Amino acid sequence: MHRRTRGRIIATTAIVPLVLMLAACGNDDEKKAQAAAGQSCPSSISGTAADQLPSDFPPPEGASAPYQSFNQGATKVWYFAVDGDPDQLGDLRDSYDDVLKGKGYEIEGTDQEDGAEAESEFKGPHTGTTNFRPLCQGKVTLRLKLES
Repeated sequence: MHRRTRGRIIATTAIVPLVLMLAACGNDDEKKAQAAAGQSCPSSISGTAADQLPSDFPPPEGASAPYQSFNQGATKVWYFAVDGDPDQLGDLRDSYDDVLKGKGYEIEGTDQEDGAEAESEFKGPHTGTTNFRPLCQGKVTLRLKLES
């Protein structure tokens, strides 16, 4: 066997399991998201977090107060429950991105795994990220991180 052929066989043998593993991970995320979307909503989403958003930052439509918040060093994180289903994650993200743009923010990038999550990065008066995921029946959670 030639060296070149042997190298191709070895490379193929190493890559195939990696591709299969990555494909399985994607399916797991979607399965978890679908399972969450079918569950009853936890009572915790009706609460109000101790820390509220900065007054100059817009809340998502339909959820003026976060149900949970915490700090990760200088980064602040809030969770909001908004009406929606897994098939609406990208639309919810895009709609909120439009609100942010209207307030002078620039959307630096977006990413989406259909039915599992949709996220974006933004900069402006504050820098941060959004992440929309299925939460429970008829609700989606928005995790909002502000780094500045």
